[in-house]
Amino acid sequence: MRVSSASARQKHNLSFARLRRKDCKYLMETLILSAHLIVILFMIIGFPVGLVVNNRKFRLFHAGSLTFITLLMIIKIPCPLTVLEEFYAGKSYDGSFIAYWLNKIVYMRWLAPQSVLVIDICFALLVFSSFYWRPLKYPVGAFKNENSKHK
Repeated sequence: MRVSSASARQKHNLSFARLRRKDCKYLMETLILSAHLIVILFMIIGFPVGLVVNNRKFRLFHAGSLTFITLLMIIKIPCPLTVLEEFYAGKSYDGSFIAYWLNKIVYMRWLAPQSVLVIDICFALLVFSSFYWRPLKYPVGAFKNENSKHK
């Protein structure tokens, strides 16, 4: 007895669609975790880079981003990337090795949440204090005395 080729194709297409949906889910989960890691690295590595380069826009953007992240932590609003990651991951990392390790790195499971908040606030204070001990570099002639033009 021969099985209908149409029903076999339909079963194959259904299993292939499930496989693609599962792969897409893991891909999105990994991409979001990777973006989260890039933001964290920008926050950490951006500080010494900003001090060395002393680019006004870069340092202000870095400090503003850090302010936003710190405020989210203080008022206990979850990071938008965390919400997206939880949506795609369903808080399960059984199938993706990369997502599992990125999750351990990004969310620092080995530290208590209060410790992470204290570290973040101390780092923010260090970044903000750097504007005092390493002032922003202004463009040449930004503060020329206007009275000298009229003399």
